[in-house]
Order: sequence, then structure tokens, then C-alpha cells
Amino acid sequence: MLLSAWLLVVIVGLTVMLSIGGMLLVRRWIPLAVLQSHNEVAGFIYAVVGVVYAVLLAFTAIVVWEQHTHAESVAAQEASELADLYRDAEAFPQETCELLRSQIRAYSQIVVEREWSAMARGEVSLEAWAAFNRLWHTYQAIRPVDSHESTWLGQSVERLNRLGDDRRNRLLRIGPAIPGMMWVVLLVTGAITIGFTFLFGTKSVGSQAVMVAALSATIASVLFLIWILDRPFSGVAGIEPEAFRQLENILAQWAKVQ
Repeated sequence: MLLSAWLLVVIVGLTVMLSIGGMLLVRRWIPLAVLQSHNEVAGFIYAVVGVVYAVLLAFTAIVVWEQHTHAESVAAQEASELADLYRDAEAFPQETCELLRSQIRAYSQIVVEREWSAMARGEVSLEAWAAFNRLWHTYQAIRPVDSHESTWLGQSVERLNRLGDDRRNRLLRIGPAIPGMMWVVLLVTGAITIGFTFLFGTKSVGSQAVMVAALSATIASVLFLIWILDRPFSGVAGIEPEAFRQLENILAQWAKVQ
């Protein structure tokens, strides 16, 4: 958290310094009278440029935020499916029940201890896939002896399928949502939006510098936010495996009761 705060300060600070430097260079090269004579025309054009960039920035921020929240929701749903499978395993014979529950706990533990750090690196844990496949094969090998077990097996397999869907959806959100070309457009249009303010002329250099600094700091801050949210499972804003940790605590409590 502290590192990201410092990184934000550095990025915003550099952006503000470059923006003010560019404004001062333009003021030095172009006479104030010339800049003031174009204020009205520049204002109309800048209104269009500003609105277009604001819409683009807002749209991008919404996309990455929705991906971030959806990834967190999918991870929580996956943990919930595991808890239901653990509870429903009681419907089967004791030996099968113990095997299923041990595999469920093993899968959850591997996800927390191995796969989460792998996702932060943009990778997938083959060990977690192996643990999931073992659980699947165990359910596949169950042969119900009566209608009671058949009913519970059918429901458990449905949960297992949803668990697999949630797992795949979680893994699909490891990578960034914004393609590289989109970043190029965001940065270029951001530079144009800031640079356009250099073409306005005000009598007070200080007041114009404050306005340019405020605009550039706002754009840099939003772009930084988009950047840290673009990878849901890595960085300071990365999703923690809190749902799986809570699941492990719940399973431990259930094991004590039983």
C-alpha cells in the first residue's frame, strides 16, 4: 500500500511538472496576445476534446472496476460451492464422505497457498487443476445404492459443474482487461487534452499553472487507478483469497462438531 501511494505521488508529480513545463515553454514561444486572441475558438474545440476524453476515461474505469468486482464475486461463489459440496458429502457412506471432504480441503488449501500467488504472476497452478480433477474423478466413481444417494449425487454433480465454471471464470480474469492499443489511445488522448490547455492565454501565469496542474493531476490519478485495477489478482488492489480463508475456518469448525 505504501509503495503504491509513493508511486502515485511520483507519477502525478512528474505529470504535473511536465505539464507546467510545457505550458511555460508555450508561453515563452508564443506571445500572450496571440494566445488570448484564440481563447474563444480554442475554448469551443477544447470543450469537444475534453468531453470525448472524459467519456473514454469514464468508460475504461467502469470496465476495469466491473471486471475487478466480478472476479471477486466469482471467487466468493467458488468458495461457497466448495462449502456446499463439503456439507452434502455427509449423504454418502463414511469412507466416501471422508475422501470427498479431504479432497475438498486439499483443493481449497492449494488455491490459497499456491494458485493465488501464481495468479498474481499471470499464471495458473497445474497443482490446483490436478486437485480439482481428483475431486471430479471421485464423484464420477460413486455408485449410489438407493434413491437417496442418487438424489444427493445428482445435486452434488451440479454443484461440482458450477464449481468448475466458477474456477474457469476466475482464471479467465487473471490477465488485463485493457489491451495495449487501448492504453496507447488513453495516453495519447490524455496528452492531447492536457497539451490543449497550453494554447489558452491568461494574464496570470500562476493561475493558468494551477489549472493545468489540477487537470493533469486528475487525469494521471484516474489512469493510475485504471492501471492498478486492470489486473484483479495482482498489485496493491489485488483480490485476496479471503473467501477461501473463511471457507477453511468454516470447514475446521464443522470438522470439530462432527
